[in-house]
Amino acid sequence: MNVSWRRSARRLVALVVYFVTFTLGAGLFAIDPVRVLLAVPVLAGVVVLGHAVKTSHLDAVGVAILWLWGAVLALSVGGAVVETAFLLLHRDVPPLVELRVARVVGTVALVAVPLSVYLRRVRRNRRATGSSGRAA
Repeated sequence: MNVSWRRSARRLVALVVYFVTFTLGAGLFAIDPVRVLLAVPVLAGVVVLGHAVKTSHLDAVGVAILWLWGAVLALSVGGAVVETAFLLLHRDVPPLVELRVARVVGTVALVAVPLSVYLRRVRRNRRATGSSGRAA
């Protein structure tokens, strides 16, 4: 009984951490005040985590979140390079999150990265095991 409680507690903590890291990373462009746009990463996180729990693919979620934060890092570095280039040209550049189109495209892209990585990992795991991936 004690071991199953620990396993359940670990799984719950993992789910909370995965959900928070998914929504924070993918919701990067949903700035204050929180917009309807934040529903996209929240709903995507719920769907991905629900599927992962149902099919025992939590490791695939971890890999997808790693790629998400890699995309966030690449976006940050790219933004710094563009800002530096504009400063060298002595031109002002508005912050990316102030542009409505950039917020929408950025949020959709940051949700698409972990979703595509997750689906690819699940498909690869299913091919490797030759099963449907459903938990017993």
